[in-house]
Amino acid sequence: MAKITTKAVFKQYQQHQILLLPPSLESLISKTHLVRVINDVVDKLDISAIINSYEGGGSSAYHPLMMTKVMLYAYSMKIYSGRKIAQALRQDVTFMWLSAMNTPDFRTVNGFRSGVLKNTIEQLFTQTLLFLVEEKYVEFENYFCDGTTCAANGNRRKMVWGKNADRYREVAEKNCAQLFEQIDSLNAAEDKKYGEKDLETEGGNALLLADKIDKKVAILNEIVATTADKKKKRKAASLNKQLLEEHAKIDKYRKQKQIAGKRSGYNKTDTDATAMRMKNGELLPAYNIMAGSENQFIVSYSVHQNSNDATCFKNHLETAVKQAGRIPKNIHADSIFGTEENYELLGNREINNYLKFPTFHKEQSPKYRNNPFLKENFLYNAEANTYTCPNNELLLHQSTTIHTNKKTGYQSTIALYGCQSCQDCPLAEKCKKGEGNRTISINTKLDNYKAEARKNLQSEKGIVLRKKRGCEIEPCFGDMKQNMNFRRFHLRGIEKVKTETGIISICHNIRKVHIKRTQNLDNAA
Repeated sequence: MAKITTKAVFKQYQQHQILLLPPSLESLISKTHLVRVINDVVDKLDISAIINSYEGGGSSAYHPLMMTKVMLYAYSMKIYSGRKIAQALRQDVTFMWLSAMNTPDFRTVNGFRSGVLKNTIEQLFTQTLLFLVEEKYVEFENYFCDGTTCAANGNRRKMVWGKNADRYREVAEKNCAQLFEQIDSLNAAEDKKYGEKDLETEGGNALLLADKIDKKVAILNEIVATTADKKKKRKAASLNKQLLEEHAKIDKYRKQKQIAGKRSGYNKTDTDATAMRMKNGELLPAYNIMAGSENQFIVSYSVHQNSNDATCFKNHLETAVKQAGRIPKNIHADSIFGTEENYELLGNREINNYLKFPTFHKEQSPKYRNNPFLKENFLYNAEANTYTCPNNELLLHQSTTIHTNKKTGYQSTIALYGCQSCQDCPLAEKCKKGEGNRTISINTKLDNYKAEARKNLQSEKGIVLRKKRGCEIEPCFGDMKQNMNFRRFHLRGIEKVKTETGIISICHNIRKVHIKRTQNLDNAA
């Protein structure tokens, strides 16, 4: 060893054990550590649903109470891999203390997350909500709702589009039709029942197409087996091979369309994921997470395959009521939620309407209110059922139509009003676009709902809720994506994705409890 000349003084360093007894894990963890809060909160929850999900038999299982604590703590510490969780149980003091030195392997961890929690995560979330209500953290009075897209665990380059599946299937069916013509010319004795008919597409009878292909294949096989003409035999074998290939393509594209359903497409590695536009403009396989918050605690969550929050709101509210066991008094959300269907939903459930509508902020500007050419500023005569344009011409009722939302099936009644003649009107260029007379479409039911929402939003309480919305639900998503680095799901399939969303929501709430308890201790000191 080299000669040491420094005069510095160092603390004692000996790698061998210097204590008679090893230190207790309890003494190595501070009293305000997050792991203690998770341990305390989970101990107060009723996890009987998780315990009862075990069938029993075989070898003894790790206690679900311990597994639940470990899973929540791992997600709170941004550890999402089953192998890394198993590694932390062997190396991290806090994990050792929480698990009482139990060391389940990664298969056990993944099995608990994807199996046990998949069927019981909503009950666990409900128990967490009951804890938050008992501790006076939430009251389920003001409900702030919004949605965010989160990338799926799927290969971004393996997307299947529904329109392409239809297009490719039509091409394959046309190829089959051409092959049918060649087969008919090869075998003049073909059954006339089918030979003179056009090819049936999926829009007609898909079973007839499959039956016809089977008949053609049988004819070709018979030609190959019975004919002595080698040229004709090779031709029949070639047609048979091509026909079977096209048939396989038709089945493939039909299955793709069936999997896509009403969606624009799906991802091959996670067939439940849908292509969605992310904040940075990328088009990725993703899911839409909708959540409701109060005092920055997540009080409900739901996962959807549609990026449009407005069309998902009905299912989200049903899930929220199921999870919390109660209906919120006031719901506030951004302007995309302000649709006739959503307003009617709130009215039926007797929830105070604080949903914005798309033109709410525009209405606040003098430019919008003073624009005489907007239909909203036309004078309406209820007795005569007419509108008056800026040139004092009457717009008479012309027709009433029913508009059906393609995604939800909701029907709206639209009334059409039109001016009798705009030919010599000096304001025509400013009032209308294109040729013809000025017409306006009026949805009276929606206008009444918007008037109610406008009144509520401009009230003293409505102004308070509008100011709070941005600092209520947005920090929840920010905490998940930025602080917890949860920007992409780690499991595949919508049911497992719901499990992860539930876990991350519970973790957010417990971390919020930890912050408030720490603040209370600091204030008390």
